[in-house]
Amino acid sequence: MHPKLNTVHIMFLHRAMLVALLLAPTSAFAQTWQWPMAGHKAGDNIISPPNSHIGKEFNCCDLLIGGREGDAVLSPVDGTIINVGLDYRPTLQSSIGYHTDPRQTWDENLRQIKPSDRISLQYLSGYVTLRIADGRHVSISGLRGNYRIREGQKIAAGDTLGRLAWSYRGIPKPSLLVSVSLPSTVSDDPLSPFGLKSRFHLNIVEREDPVPVEKMREDLTVLEQAVLELYPSLNDRMSDKAFHDTMEALRQSVTKPLPRLMLEPLFRFRNLLHDSHLDLLPDKFDVKMADLYSPVLFYLWCDDTMRVLMTSDGYEKYEKYLGRVVKSIDGMPARDYARQAHQYIGLYDLDVKSHLEEENVMLSFRSTLINSNATAKSKSHIVFADGEEIDIPFGKIPVLFHSAGTPAGKIRQWSCINWMETPDSTYATRQLNDSTAYLSIRTFNIGDMQLEQILDWIGQCKSANMIVDLRNNAGGEPEVLNRLLACFAQQPLNRQRGGHLFVKKQGTFETLRYSENHTKDETLFTDYVQQEGKPGYYCFDSTKASLCIMPDSNHQYTGRVYVLTNGNSMSCATIFPSVLVRNRRGVSVGRETGSAYHYITAMENAFICLPNTLRTIEIPMVKVVFDTTVCARTPWGRGLLPDYELPLTYNEITMGADGETDVMLEYALQLIADSKYLSDEDPFAKVDAPQEKGSLWIWVVVTLGVIASGGIIVHRRINALHSRLS
Repeated sequence: MHPKLNTVHIMFLHRAMLVALLLAPTSAFAQTWQWPMAGHKAGDNIISPPNSHIGKEFNCCDLLIGGREGDAVLSPVDGTIINVGLDYRPTLQSSIGYHTDPRQTWDENLRQIKPSDRISLQYLSGYVTLRIADGRHVSISGLRGNYRIREGQKIAAGDTLGRLAWSYRGIPKPSLLVSVSLPSTVSDDPLSPFGLKSRFHLNIVEREDPVPVEKMREDLTVLEQAVLELYPSLNDRMSDKAFHDTMEALRQSVTKPLPRLMLEPLFRFRNLLHDSHLDLLPDKFDVKMADLYSPVLFYLWCDDTMRVLMTSDGYEKYEKYLGRVVKSIDGMPARDYARQAHQYIGLYDLDVKSHLEEENVMLSFRSTLINSNATAKSKSHIVFADGEEIDIPFGKIPVLFHSAGTPAGKIRQWSCINWMETPDSTYATRQLNDSTAYLSIRTFNIGDMQLEQILDWIGQCKSANMIVDLRNNAGGEPEVLNRLLACFAQQPLNRQRGGHLFVKKQGTFETLRYSENHTKDETLFTDYVQQEGKPGYYCFDSTKASLCIMPDSNHQYTGRVYVLTNGNSMSCATIFPSVLVRNRRGVSVGRETGSAYHYITAMENAFICLPNTLRTIEIPMVKVVFDTTVCARTPWGRGLLPDYELPLTYNEITMGADGETDVMLEYALQLIADSKYLSDEDPFAKVDAPQEKGSLWIWVVVTLGVIASGGIIVHRRINALHSRLS
């Protein structure tokens, strides 16, 4: 009997979010469970405990443990199997399940599942649910191997359930997912049974709303302390004192209680450091709606021009202004109004321009922040470019938008170009014409199975040109980045210089007491070393900084490479084209990347949960220096600038004249048709030439020659003088 889709069910795992949990005493459950990963002790290799984040997704209740693929997975406790199956998780809170044949092993059952656009087979794995003596249920996902498990089977602690596989698509490496629930099906703590300190909130969490002034200021102080201790790239932006002064000004700007939906100072904080990896994560708790108001006209900003994009439903009388050009708002020139939004735009590095420009297209979505003091009585005075003036009211949010007959849909389509259409659409390939192949890499969080498919496609590609699309790619795993780059390396890609990793300190960090994913007793960065006369600690692992990429002879592409980038090409999506451009192995097309060329701050993150607002800030802890070369091609503080720039235009964001054209892709195809590729002159030739050492030795030789010549002349004159005297 073949396993079949459980009525193609997407079962939403009803685990009751923390705010709805009822406290059930766990002290009665005194047995200490066995750690499920064979050969490891309790607490080893925890990827995500309860009450933490996986990326930007909040993990309320589960325990995720890492390991090597194929490691033995053991039952942590005695129990009876009450459920067996295969499942695939699009999110932590949902699952697509398949029945299994009890006569077959995990692997035999898995082989019956056919490939589908809905799931990645890599992240399809076996799961079991055990009922234990006290009535609790223990579920374990991430199983494969030649093991037969059936419902009703008695299991003892230490029995092998299977081999470690890939339990969740949000974690691109082998992992085990463990969850525990009470007989009432309410989620329970999966840590304390192993003798580990609980991170599980069993009580209803009450949060003040609005947030009092002093509580908001206190949270900003916690953020300041965390940045000063954890964040290694602060002084590339400002001094510690300047940061303190800026934070003090931010604290003093809080003069009245703030509604939980409008913690405007946190958005401004995110902008202070200009870091593409420092982010304010979504609120993990349900919050009541506050009385917040926004203008009933919504604007877009592009081509140095503001236009009316949409109206709020219920304000149809303003539809006649859709598409109109705005000259000023409340006496402020449209350009200055648009620039106000910059203080609320994060996720870009240093002095990157393109990300700000692209994020400001949908200006309306920051209108609430710009008008944070608005009330039901507020109005806004609009002057249009043709001289007409009107006063528009503010409407309570959330609002419905009226966008019929506007380009709003096309702009949303443009903003999602190369986006992940489904959780597992990590890449796409197609042949654009006889000479040009297209590879879309939507994330560098790619599982082994899909990565091998990409590598095989690249190695088999015989087209003279390849367009690699990295637009709106937020980055991912360095190992995936390096393996993809190796396919394009015809010789070692190693012209980048001075790469390293840097952290502020090693050992324990006091502010990690606020962290969701670390503790203040945890010892970090023990493999980093000091450098004489320099602050901080360093690591010179060339693979982590992509300092030298060796060719992959099994998957080799030798044609021309054109990489599409924009302001949302972040992290690995910045390093990928940077390696190719730095080594003259490809060209970048489009716009500046959102992460900086010279370094990014990433690798290890601390999720700092603020004690009063309970909002979480992701603070990166490792400065990853890619290249120290500063020249006209790679100016300091900027992202990777394109070899062939396509300035952002209204024509592009509305998908061309026909509303269906990918303008940047068409631009790249035209470059190929015109045979435009690498510049005749290597922009790095001068900085890479051995001029410093060479010129130094030349000067040494010349200087020694002058000294020697002078010595000879002096010696001859002394001899001549002696001859005359004698």
